[in-house]
Parts: sequence; C-alpha cells; structure tokens
Amino acid sequence: MNIELDQKRQDILAADGHLLVTGGPGSGKTTIALLKAQKVIPTMKPGREILFLSFSRAAVKQVLTRCKTILSRDERRLIEVQTYHSFCLEALRTHARLLNGQPARIAYPDKERIERAEFEGDWPGELARRARESGIFAFDQFAGATAEIVEGCTAVRELLGRKYPMIIVDEFQDTDDDQWRIVAALSAVTTIFCLADPDQSIFQYDPKVDPLRLKKASDFLHPKVVDLAGDNHRSPHGGILQFADAVLKNTSLPSPCGEVTQHGYPPGQFEPTVHAAVIWMFSQLAKAGVENPTIGVLTRSNQVVSEISSILWKEHTYKTQVLKPVSHDVVWDAELSAASALVLAAMLEWPRLNLTDAKAHTLGMVAAYYRLKAATDGTKSAKNLARQFSEAVGAVTAGGKIRIKAAREVADAVAAGIELVGDPVTDWRSTVRAMGQVPALAEIQRQVRLVRLFRATDALGQGLADSWIATGGYLGAPLLVKKVLDQERLISAEQDPQGVLVMNIHKSKGKEFDGIILVEGAFKSFFFDERTEKAPYPQSRRLLRVAITRARRRVAIVRPSKCRPLCDG
Repeated sequence: MNIELDQKRQDILAADGHLLVTGGPGSGKTTIALLKAQKVIPTMKPGREILFLSFSRAAVKQVLTRCKTILSRDERRLIEVQTYHSFCLEALRTHARLLNGQPARIAYPDKERIERAEFEGDWPGELARRARESGIFAFDQFAGATAEIVEGCTAVRELLGRKYPMIIVDEFQDTDDDQWRIVAALSAVTTIFCLADPDQSIFQYDPKVDPLRLKKASDFLHPKVVDLAGDNHRSPHGGILQFADAVLKNTSLPSPCGEVTQHGYPPGQFEPTVHAAVIWMFSQLAKAGVENPTIGVLTRSNQVVSEISSILWKEHTYKTQVLKPVSHDVVWDAELSAASALVLAAMLEWPRLNLTDAKAHTLGMVAAYYRLKAATDGTKSAKNLARQFSEAVGAVTAGGKIRIKAAREVADAVAAGIELVGDPVTDWRSTVRAMGQVPALAEIQRQVRLVRLFRATDALGQGLADSWIATGGYLGAPLLVKKVLDQERLISAEQDPQGVLVMNIHKSKGKEFDGIILVEGAFKSFFFDERTEKAPYPQSRRLLRVAITRARRRVAIVRPSKCRPLCDG
C-alpha cells in the first residue's frame, strides 16, 4: 500500500530510539506506527516479532483490521497484537515460578469479585497473600506481578527484548502505574513507541492512572516527540473533531458544522425522537454513498441502553411518519441480568422438584444474585441480603425456620407454586409475572427483563422446549440458561460492529462507526450532572469527546429541548 507521507511522518520513520506520537482520533497514529513496524521488520532476525499492546479487545480488532490495509500477509505474521492483560497473563504462565517457586493459578474476575464481596477484612492484603503463598493471581494483579518479574530478572527482560525489538504501546495516556513499570523496564532492552491522545483519557477515576503519565514518561524515556494533533483522517473534513474539541474545552461550537447536528425533543417525545434519529442517520449515510453503514447509539448509563433497545424494537410515529422497528445489537454490562435469569430458571423447575429442594435451590440462586451485586457495586445492603438468603438456604435444608421476611416471601411463593403449560415463551412470561408478585424479587424481575438484550431467545426457547418434550418439565433449566447466556456473551464480546449497535460510552472506546447518535435522557443519563461533578464538568466533557470522535462521517446529538448547552463559550 502506497501512502504519501509529510515531513513529520518521514521523520518518525527515520528516527532511532524511543518515540512518543500524540494526536487526536483519526490523526493517523496507528497508521504511522504500523508503517514504522513495516520498516523495522526487514531488519529483524528470525524468531523476532513486533509487539503491539492495547487496552481492549475492541482496540485490538481495530489494529488487526488496519494491519490488513497496510501490511502484507508475511508482514502481519510478524506483528503480535495483544491486550496488556493477555500479554501479562502469558508472561505469568511462563515465568511466575520466579516470584514464589509455584506455577501461576488464575482467579478469574467473576469469582474474584464474589470472593471480594464476601471477605471480611483487608482484601488487597489477602490478594497479596494468595499470590505470595499460593501463586494465585487476580485479574488486577497481572500487570504488577509481570512488572516485578521484568524488573527483577535480567534474563527475562533480555529475553523479551530479543523477542520484541520494538514494542508499540497504544492509548499510552491511560497506562496505569504497573503497566508503566513494565514499559519502563523493557525500555532498557527494546525500542518503545508510544501512541497517545492527552484529551482521550477517560480512566482518571483509577488512582493508578497518573494524569502526568506523558510528562513523566518523556522525562524517563527521552523519546522523539511528534504531535499529529492537527491531522484528522477518520473524518477528513475536520468538523467532527473540531466540534468534539470545543465540547472538551467548553469553547464556542464551530458554526456551521455539517457533520454534527443537535436534535432537541420536547417532553414526552423521547422515544419517537431517538427512533427518528436512527432512521435519519441511515438516510444521511446513504446519501453520502456509505454502503452497509455502521451506527453507534451511545448513552451514559446501562439503564438507558436498555430503554433505547426497547424503543428501536417498536413502531413509532414521528411528525406523522410511521417508523418501523430497527434491527440492532446491544453491548452492556450483562452479569446481573444473567444472574437474574438463573433465578427465573430455578422457578421453572418448581413443578419437578420436591418442596424443600425447590425452596433451597431458588433461595440459593437469589443469594448468588446478591453476591454478584455486592461484588459489582460494593453496597452493604446487597452483601447483607446475600448472607441472609444463604442462611435461609441452610435453614430450609436443616428443616428450620427462615428468619428474614424477604426469604420467607420467596419460600412462600415456592409453596404456592406456578402453573406451566409447556410453551417456553408463555411459561417464561408467566414466571416473570410471578416474580412481580413477590416483593423480595422485584429488583431481580427488573433485571430479568433485560435478558432479551442477549438476543438468545431462539436458543433458550429451543432448549426449554426440548426439555419439556423429554421430561415433561424444565428440570435442569438453570444449567441450560447459563450455558446459552454464557455463549451469547462470548459471541457478543467478539463481534465486530455491524449495523446498529447500542452501548454505553465507555464500551465504545476503541471502536469506530460511520455514524454516531449520542443520546441524553430526559430524567437520567445526563451529559452534565451537578450531583456527581462540578462545573465545567471536565470528566464528562472528556467522555463526550470520546463518544463524538467514534464517528467517521456523521454525529447526531439527541437531548431534551430545555437542557444545559453543550458549551458555555
């Protein structure tokens, strides 16, 4: 692939030693890094590769896609693209014995979160003890343990230096302290090429992400620094980036800006306006000649993600125009919804179990839901409910009395039973309604309504139907539901953006779309919330910039008609 390079980019290709290239979205940071790799590849000895580190699987996919447009097949074989966590996991599995004489064992995130919620005491201290004494490493310990290895062992450090004569570090501004320790240690034995956008950091809530990372790294590495901030190849006309930068800096919005439009909705018109915005975006991209466009519909909260998905599946009328449902996919934090589905699945088993087993099994699933909730949000109420429902399981099994009201409500519902007819759709809906009759299950019922977002209804329905035909009931439903939903979550995590994808803004980082629709709720998911951040809302503005710059062609911003302006300038 022939690419014309300006003098700045030619200087990058000609430079020796470490590099720091900064620039906004679409400025060509990834492209020039791959061109630099292309130049290095012919000089490498057999068995060596260039390592490209990024933060997310979505970003890794973007890099792999870009590799196909720039590098030959043989060149691509010599580029190893990994997330930090996958690189560190591989290092631990290979070299963890250097830390404590034992092979690494991994505590995966779901299990570790629940253990953390149930642990009484100093959890970071407990994690350190497990790693030190048993070689058990949690997800957040991977980088720290790997840093300890490469800092402390010259042989491993030199081995990695020989294997990777150049390491490209993407999104360097978000590098945390342990990840930086790895990069710093390896900088003595290999060339480091850092890519960064100082205005793109959205992880500053993490105390381990140093806001002065770029300055400190420059002082340590003494790299050649090249700023590509004035360039934009993702949306070449520049309006999208100018608009995003104005939002970030709270200055006057560019006018006119043909690539970005704002759409206000009056009270009661949220649903048809959001629906119309998606249809409008399709029409605008078609007029621009975009075939098979990708559209990202972004908002700040998972709750509004669910609402938008519901909106797009229904028919609406907007200014006399009938809007047909829009097929789409959803990316959201699905763990609690999956756990709620297991409670419902346990209820489907009631007619096939004796009363004691049905009570114990259902109470156990409710306890598991609240253990996960406690691990997710850290609330004491969820932790207490998890403990109380677990105690209720013990009481039922031992033939004793259930003490807490919430668990008694669930046990009474089990005793009352549920009528199932053998049609999975009808029985699923009946069970959701039955949940609504039990105050203790009200929260779980709200979560279970989100299960439709998994797009697994066909697989669930077929599996439950097969169970009914084979056994006359839904015995084993929790295992079936867990298997189907786990598989769907895996598929969703691996899929590339296609068509319309609805997600929260944090999930969009590392992705690109032809069009972006950025949605603010009328009563929630505010762009600027005085309850959580003081004006001029720097973190919210940074997040909005990330959302806006996911677009290659067009951006539509949907907000209440009477709301705070995006910029005060």
